[in-house]
Amino acid sequence: MHTGVASSLTTAQRWVLRGVAVADAPCGLWFLEAVATRTGTTPDEPVDATVEELISRGFLVDTAAGLRLASIALRDDVLRDTPPSVRQALREAAAEVLADAGRPAQAARQLLRVLPAVSRSAQALAARLAGDPAVGPSLAADLLLAAPAPGPADARLAWLVDVADNLYLAGRVDETLRMLHREVAADRYGPRQRAMLLGRLGAYYATQRPSLSLTYLGRALNQELDAAGRSWTLTMLASLAARFGHPDAAELVAAAERAHERSPSPGGGIRLALANASRATATGDLPRAARILREVDAGEPAARTQAVFLRVDRVANQIALGRYVDAAAALDGVTAEIDTLGTVGQPLVTALDCVLRLATGELAEAQARARLALAERGGALPAQARVDLLATVVEVLLRRGEVAAARELLADERPAVGWPDDMQWFRLGCAAAGDPEPGRHTTLLRAAFATPDRSMAPLLLVPHHGPRLVRAALALGDRQRAEILADHLKRAAGMTNNALWRGVAHQVDGLLTGDPAALRAAVRLLRTTSARPALADALHDLARSPGLPPAEAPGLLAECAAMYTRMGAGDGTREHDGTAGDDARRPAVAALTPAEVRVAELLAVGMTKQEAARDLFVSFHTVDTHLRSIYAKLGVHNRVELALVWESREDG
Repeated sequence: MHTGVASSLTTAQRWVLRGVAVADAPCGLWFLEAVATRTGTTPDEPVDATVEELISRGFLVDTAAGLRLASIALRDDVLRDTPPSVRQALREAAAEVLADAGRPAQAARQLLRVLPAVSRSAQALAARLAGDPAVGPSLAADLLLAAPAPGPADARLAWLVDVADNLYLAGRVDETLRMLHREVAADRYGPRQRAMLLGRLGAYYATQRPSLSLTYLGRALNQELDAAGRSWTLTMLASLAARFGHPDAAELVAAAERAHERSPSPGGGIRLALANASRATATGDLPRAARILREVDAGEPAARTQAVFLRVDRVANQIALGRYVDAAAALDGVTAEIDTLGTVGQPLVTALDCVLRLATGELAEAQARARLALAERGGALPAQARVDLLATVVEVLLRRGEVAAARELLADERPAVGWPDDMQWFRLGCAAAGDPEPGRHTTLLRAAFATPDRSMAPLLLVPHHGPRLVRAALALGDRQRAEILADHLKRAAGMTNNALWRGVAHQVDGLLTGDPAALRAAVRLLRTTSARPALADALHDLARSPGLPPAEAPGLLAECAAMYTRMGAGDGTREHDGTAGDDARRPAVAALTPAEVRVAELLAVGMTKQEAARDLFVSFHTVDTHLRSIYAKLGVHNRVELALVWESREDG
């Protein structure tokens, strides 16, 4: 294997090595021949014969993926040996070849190596690639930022909006907001352009500070806007107002529909569909919301900036309807496409994944995923996603009887006061309602109690949250609030008319009246669903119902305890009674996936991650990912603790 560029190499051999080096990935003969044609520097010798000679001399390696240099050191030597102007010409040609071959992401990465010092044609290619959905928003934003910004104000504004949209979709929200705030402060545009910038700020604050989102969009509408700008701003405002339960949402949606009809804006139809679906969900009409979301064409080019949010709303609707298998498949699809759709949606997708697992009783997995996301992203998470993930951790801790640990997490939180920012704390309020002493969390509970009055959407995501809030309101002596919450749930059950929500409606009715017949009906209906925590809670409520014959209670409590144990929540009485057993603190070995079990077994007996990867025929990265998940699920922090847990897993 060679680690240097031999002086005995022919010109053709040096050219081939340079072509493979700039490819940055294994490449084929077709690529080298196309680059040679594009640069007008076709080697004197046939490329295939030259390649064979270089393979025989140990400079190149022929793999299933294509040709690569024999070592990274050789690649570095080849690039150092290549004059900068030649290297630039090769990369520019490689980008054009890859773009023509339908590999836009690879082409974009090539151009980024040489921007902004490229020809005018390459700059045009960069602009074209930035608009290609296959490139992905982060790469598109980098392409646009690397190329020179246009000079004229209107052209610069269009460029700026394009950059901002891509940065935002890439999850680089803070970078987006800083850039737009700088442009607003610079005051280099007229009122129409300034209004566009304010509107973008409003759109991008939606997952951070809803109040600022509505404020900026309102300010934009008060500026001098042309018809297209007004249409865009109104459709965005209507979409967010409906999501946050704005009292004037219906009027705003109607105004936005009129503006869009007069002057359609890119993605405006999708924003209106999201608005109407949010309005339907806000009233509990989940089937109507499903129909609206199903009819939207997420494939149209104008949908690019809205596609990830459309997918998220569709998944949320499926979860709320209790279509858990469909929701899981849809989440897998979104996760697979997240780089192209926009990683801004990743925290929302992760939070929804945890919601789905909570609803179906995969408590250990839900908590592990939430903890990993909080540890890896931390302060970089949007406010809404961070609170939702924290709510998952708190809820599982309370269900396991680890009340002190849950209260410690809740003690550090300072919920926003006032609509619409307080709506972001709804799920954490639902989690806190599981505390045996819910009065400790009055601020969170007030936000949770009030949210369904504006929009029932958050209440309908997790079926057992409704009865839990009713139970907490009764424990606090607020029967009026408990009845209002029950009315919301009964209305949703009437519109949705499936076993899940009819069961929940009977359950809250039984909690209010103490009628065991209503709770029996709830149990009967919930047995036909996959909402295991909701069923276990209903069994517990029935067992504790004052009108139930005493002889029936032990059997119901035993069934409830068995269900909770299978879900990893102990004996099923902790959240209701505040008791905690030893099994609440036992590592959740049963929650490990089969792949994680294989990794844990090998590492627990002393194998390194590299050795485990070799033994399992997987990559080091795969083993490392499994190990982080194992640590989170078992509550351990190093290999020694893992080994101890693994040795004692059969105990008790």
